[in-house]
Amino acid sequence: MADVDPKEFGALEADVRNLMKEIHLLRQDMKVMKETIDQTKGGIWVVMAFAGTVGGAITMGLKRLFGG
Repeated sequence: MADVDPKEFGALEADVRNLMKEIHLLRQDMKVMKETIDQTKGGIWVVMAFAGTVGGAITMGLKRLFGG
């Protein structure tokens, strides 16, 4: 088995620490993105309900106006 160079081992240890920090930051970013997407989903349903209500009201108005 080869001898372990302390400098290389220290460099690898530092790399692992940096990667762990980056993974932690990525997890935080993904959590924020998921929350934003979930909020957007709710907003889309509100917009669709409003559009359906307005569309129905316009349709009823036009039917009464033109006697359909």
